[in-house]
Parts: sequence; C-alpha cells; structure tokens
Amino acid sequence: MTAAAILSASVDRTDGQAPYSQELMSLGANSEIPDLDNSQDVTVAVFEGLGSLAVGDRTVTLTPGVFVFVPAGIPRALKVETKLNLLLIQCESESDNNESAWLMNFQL
Repeated sequence: MTAAAILSASVDRTDGQAPYSQELMSLGANSEIPDLDNSQDVTVAVFEGLGSLAVGDRTVTLTPGVFVFVPAGIPRALKVETKLNLLLIQCESESDNNESAWLMNFQL
C-alpha cells in the first residue's frame, strides 16, 4: 500500500457525542487498503482520482464528488486505480442506530 496522510485531526467533543477523527489522504495509484477498520462508522468524500470501495457485497466506484457513509460492522476495502485524494472521517457508532450504507454523488 502506498498512502500518505496529508492532514490528520481528532476531536474530543464536549457535548457528550462520540469523538471522531478526520484524515485528508492522498493515496498512490494501484494501492489498496484491504481491511479498513469496520469497528467505527466511516464517511468517505472523494476530491480527485479513481478507485473503488467494497462495502459488504457491493462495490462503489469512487470518483470526484462521491460521498459514501458506511456504518460500523460492515466490511469495507479500498482499491485505488489512479492517485486518489479523499477525506476519511471515522466516528464511534451509536449502538442504537441500525443504519445501512448510503451513497451521494455531487457534480463538481
């Protein structure tokens, strides 16, 4: 895997909500993260490049403008075709939520 985290930040909230971390990442072509941590909710926002995100038994094509939410407990893996710049946000799951993954595609 060729990956470089450009910016990383974590937040401790004072309002009782779960803490979360944010990483602005630039991933090299033909790299992969085969086992993204599935113990937390994750949100991915793609700024540049091309790749794919396996979410359970579905694969989402990652292109600029794609925004994906995957709740904790769902297996996920990331493959990069060209250099991929994205924002990865991880947050502790609220155990009483039974959310499913969802995808939005913005026109940039």
